[in-house]
Amino acid sequence: MKHFDLNVKNIPKGGFYCLLMLFLFMLAVPAEAQYFGQNKVRYKNLKFQVNQSPHFELYYYLKNDSLVKRFMQESELWYDLHQQVFRDTFSKKNPLILYNNHADFQQTTAISGSISVGTGGVTEGLKNRVVMPMMQLNQQTRHVLGHELVHAFQYHSLIEGDSTNLENIGNLPLWMVEGMAEYLSIGKVDAFTAMWMRDAYLNKDIPSLRDLTESNKYFPYRYGQAFWSYIGSTYGDTIIVPFFKATAKFGYQNAIRRTFGYDERTLSGLWRTSIENAYRPMLKDTSQVPVGRKLIDNKNGGEMNVAPAISPDGKYVAFLSEKELFSIDLFLADAQTGKVIRKLTSRTSNTHIDEFSFIESAGAWSPDSKKFAFTIFAQGRNKLMIVDISNGKLLMTESLGDVREFSNLAWSPNGEDIALTGLREGYSDLYLFNTKSKKVTQLTDDRYSDYQPSFSPDGKYLLFTSDRTTLEDGPTSVEITYSLAVMDLATKAITNIDVFHGANNLNPQFSSTGEQIFFLSNRDGFRNLYRYTIATKQVEQLTDYFTGISGITEYSPALSVSRNDDVLYSYYRSQKYTIYNARVSDFTAQPVDPKAINFDAATLPPLKQTGVDLINANLANFERFELLGSEQITDEKYRPQFKLDYLASNGVGASVGRFGTGLSSGVQGIFSDILGRNQIFATAAVNGEVQDFGAQLAYINQQGRINFGTSISHIPYLSGFYVSQIEEGDNPLKTGYNYVEGTDLMRTFEDQVQLFGIYPFSRIFRFEVGLGAAYYSYRIDRLANYYAATVNPNGQVTGIDRYPFDSDRRKLKGESLERAYPGYSFNAFTIYQTNAAFVGDNSFSGVTSPLSGFRFRIGIESYVGDYTFNAFSADLRRYVRIKPVTFAGRFYSYTRFGKDQTGLYPLFIGYPYLIRGYESSSLYANNGVNNAGISFDQLSGSKIAVANFEVRLPFTGPEKLAALESKFLFSDLNLFFDIGIAYNQNSKLRWKASDGGQVIDIPSTDPTYNNSNRSVIERIPAMSAGISLRVNMFGYFVLEPYYAFPFQRKDIKAGVFGLTFAPGW
Repeated sequence: MKHFDLNVKNIPKGGFYCLLMLFLFMLAVPAEAQYFGQNKVRYKNLKFQVNQSPHFELYYYLKNDSLVKRFMQESELWYDLHQQVFRDTFSKKNPLILYNNHADFQQTTAISGSISVGTGGVTEGLKNRVVMPMMQLNQQTRHVLGHELVHAFQYHSLIEGDSTNLENIGNLPLWMVEGMAEYLSIGKVDAFTAMWMRDAYLNKDIPSLRDLTESNKYFPYRYGQAFWSYIGSTYGDTIIVPFFKATAKFGYQNAIRRTFGYDERTLSGLWRTSIENAYRPMLKDTSQVPVGRKLIDNKNGGEMNVAPAISPDGKYVAFLSEKELFSIDLFLADAQTGKVIRKLTSRTSNTHIDEFSFIESAGAWSPDSKKFAFTIFAQGRNKLMIVDISNGKLLMTESLGDVREFSNLAWSPNGEDIALTGLREGYSDLYLFNTKSKKVTQLTDDRYSDYQPSFSPDGKYLLFTSDRTTLEDGPTSVEITYSLAVMDLATKAITNIDVFHGANNLNPQFSSTGEQIFFLSNRDGFRNLYRYTIATKQVEQLTDYFTGISGITEYSPALSVSRNDDVLYSYYRSQKYTIYNARVSDFTAQPVDPKAINFDAATLPPLKQTGVDLINANLANFERFELLGSEQITDEKYRPQFKLDYLASNGVGASVGRFGTGLSSGVQGIFSDILGRNQIFATAAVNGEVQDFGAQLAYINQQGRINFGTSISHIPYLSGFYVSQIEEGDNPLKTGYNYVEGTDLMRTFEDQVQLFGIYPFSRIFRFEVGLGAAYYSYRIDRLANYYAATVNPNGQVTGIDRYPFDSDRRKLKGESLERAYPGYSFNAFTIYQTNAAFVGDNSFSGVTSPLSGFRFRIGIESYVGDYTFNAFSADLRRYVRIKPVTFAGRFYSYTRFGKDQTGLYPLFIGYPYLIRGYESSSLYANNGVNNAGISFDQLSGSKIAVANFEVRLPFTGPEKLAALESKFLFSDLNLFFDIGIAYNQNSKLRWKASDGGQVIDIPSTDPTYNNSNRSVIERIPAMSAGISLRVNMFGYFVLEPYYAFPFQRKDIKAGVFGLTFAPGW
């Protein structure tokens, strides 16, 4: 609440109403409603079951019993392996929540925030719940489970530690937390992370630990894994957890000194030297010059140009890129020149798309090169979308029955069938979708992961990659590798291709004749392109890159071949993905032994282990460990287990001052069930005296599509006024008059109960309804000092004693209150409210404000009780990004109508988040029309309309976004123009004031008056323009200093400075 210093004898009515605005604004915007923001939709009510093992409690709805059993067994196996490292034991069963697919996972209520496509799993610290989906590959599910269980151990070790708690996680850099989870679940032999480290060496960009901590340039998973591999290999795996805990207690720099005896710079230098020594010998035997023409890079695309798909005729390429910075979009480019022709579709332009399936999937071209099919997330599942590439017109959006997740499309030469990988009941199999009949045919049905299908030129065979060979042979290590296989579509017979067994052989593509197969392999620790001749079984290596051909992950598509044998591939270099186009004849083919495998280059430095090897030895023998017996896995009845998640206090403080003794304290608590479907939020606080105690209790049910809940609250709002006056009275000097000077403390108490419901139509649109009742009451306390005063016979004050002779504090009520505030009513009142709103939000935010997309909110409200009126509101916002700036526009209107539309309090447009340069505090001294040019009352009314325009330049911040790179200062520089008008039912709206003024002195029933007690019925718009700088204060709040030129104010000759604390609209 803003404090005003006013003489109570001259309080303008607008100033008094302004005090009421803050708390009564809650009537206009329901407290439970999220004004804007995108939705997390739960499209179906999942029926969870429960399995228990010695250390875990699994919540699932998968109908595949054998897979559930295997998941529990591997959970216990991971527990045993991680327990050997942490030397920690779970005293209670750790909850695991398993979703059938990623689309269902994105709808989870166990995690409150949004879940992106790239999130494989989440472990939260309140209940230590591991939340994850079944992945499309068996290897991915195994790895994500192992990774997330490391986090469970991390949280457990901090929470149960004798000198740590959950808050200590703030001392742990992200690279340390995530890198440790990667190292303990993958180990040091990882061709994908090794590619990243070779790239860092090649670009002389090996970060220090300080760089990893302070910069967002370095991906914490990959670099963190490489660092922990260095620590484990050099000092032994037994030092990992002590170093981790020391960091949690003291920070990583102090932990390095305590654990290793030297500083961060020395340890960083040792790690850098290890990388250089490992990769220097490999550099001379490989190539750094990509074969072919550079087609799409960061100049005509983004830094991440992935999933290239060349048209069969070789003319076009479709690819996914963050070219527009805020989202991954689908682009079409000329396959020969690289010129981007158009954006085929995007989340911003197509509101039916929640997200593209871009991490490990690519689209497919029709045989005639006229249509393109791709996978999206929409309405809680994957859908297949087909567009006409000539104009971008949407031709088809189709669900695939009970195959709710699918990826990696391949269009048959017959023009009708599309092959894909589908995930159903935990297994990834091959399917055919007929674009004419819409029929879905399952081609494989087994426990193996079949992936990345590709048709032969005659359409008779389907080439794909699969883990069936690895699983049939019985692996020993933690990694499940992938080999090539071919299916005869007539007989459904599958033939395994025995090439580089034990390596990952991915992204297979037939040549134009169907006689050869192109594929990617890490068989030598690098990631290169190979060619396999079917007739002779000869294998040739076509590239020999020091970094590699890769997509976002190891399993992402990065290769596409046209029927003219144009080879498109995504090349990784300098932390960027660049698309190249080459003819087959451009490559130099080198025959290689199809059984030759060497993973030295895939080993993270140092190559030799000198410390205690615990982690890698266990991972190498993962399949040899005994699995948990079936008798130790039991079925249990689902119980919500409603418990306290979080309880925190902001401390207790006491103060003594002229206003008396004060107390400041607060506590917040969150309760929820195990799935997060039912939540209770409770908070209580006191800030000052006992009258300043406030509390709120809210409940929300998120079990189904409709979210609903209730809240009850008691909230005090405190404001202060400076008072000074002369009154008759006794004093020690016997003057007969006293000068009274002090402060009036006004408390407004709001007691409110609310019910609300929210129906989200999609990620973007929702409908809200609510009803509530609120009771408002007041209390005014005067804290005054009394001075003896002398007054002459003319009533003029001739003297005031220097020292007060008395002071007191008293509650103003009855006659004393009426004398202090003549003409004002402080009677308590009750209001009952109903409201409804339609909301849309497809915006993408920068560091302080939205920079792309749109937002809108259209609402209607009805009030009855001591005041009866209705209200309609519209808030429309649009953001158009034209690099490097965004053009932003907003129209906001709030209109009251009905019996008491002017009876409660006026709306005020002078707030800086509406119109800058007309703040109420700067108008009090110049309330007269002749002085200010526009009065406070001109800016107040029962109806308001405001329009704002801004040109937003990301000024300082991330290199990819801002004009000036900064690691710490994130800000936007804005040019703005604001215009708005406030009016009442009988107001006359004018662009310019008439009759030489802004008021017409005629009788009126309008209760809004100026300081001359004349009805203000003629209204003109208030306008301003200027410049502002919004600064993100380290994520806590946004600060916006501005300099505005208010055109309607005559009391100032230049502009005015102002300050507001709010993100950009």
